[in-house]
Amino acid sequence: MFWLLIPLLVALKGHAQDNPDKVQCGYRPAFLKSIWLPFQELLEVQNGEFPWQVSIQLSGKHLCAGSIIHRWWVLTAAHCFPRTLLETALTDFTVIMGTRVYSNIHAERKHVQKIIIHQDYKPPLFDSDLALLLLATPVNFTNFKMPICLQERERIWDRCWMAEWVSVHGYGHYDGLNMHLKKLRVVQVDWKECLKRVKELSKNMICAWQEPGTNGKCQGDSGAPMVCSMRGTQRFFQVGVFSWGIRSGTRGRPGLFVSVAQFIPW
Repeated sequence: MFWLLIPLLVALKGHAQDNPDKVQCGYRPAFLKSIWLPFQELLEVQNGEFPWQVSIQLSGKHLCAGSIIHRWWVLTAAHCFPRTLLETALTDFTVIMGTRVYSNIHAERKHVQKIIIHQDYKPPLFDSDLALLLLATPVNFTNFKMPICLQERERIWDRCWMAEWVSVHGYGHYDGLNMHLKKLRVVQVDWKECLKRVKELSKNMICAWQEPGTNGKCQGDSGAPMVCSMRGTQRFFQVGVFSWGIRSGTRGRPGLFVSVAQFIPW
């Protein structure tokens, strides 16, 4: 198993290795539009816009979102896998990637070889709510399947997004067949300000809600990545992993994310 962890450490340093070619994380080669779109941008995710985002499925139905961080690894939330599910055969867990809709020709399904829950995750608390999925076969990176960079230290970003899987029939109908990605522009909330709204807020958590003046809504898709970028650049970094929140993203009701920067050594 150790030989698989070595390339993962390489990925955490801001780039990923795909033998024989190096693939830089955080880029969207299939999405040619500028990231600095006007506020009234389309809420529907376009082809190649979030090439790192995946759907983790159990017996063919959407369970949680996640992100490709390396050709072997997917990052998601630990609470997606309670003890009862961890006792389920690993063959029942699969990962859909390379698409914004399940019916897309670029979609690929990968089996899961191992699920690693952060050792400090102690439900019902959400601190350290992180899990890694080791894929049975490595990802073949394409314009529609790319790894996301991981934020190594906390900073202020110019613009951030969260995308989540929703059913064409509306929120809460995860039929596993007619799912597609929708996005929401979000901004990080000051930790002390968030503490006034959220009890037992851990230092390992960050809060975010909908950016003022933008459209859309977000129900909250467990394990979904919060990704951010700086103005004038085309590279994205994953800042957080969605953990919990009621009507997350709505002003006054922040969504809670595990801070990726706090867990880089893990």
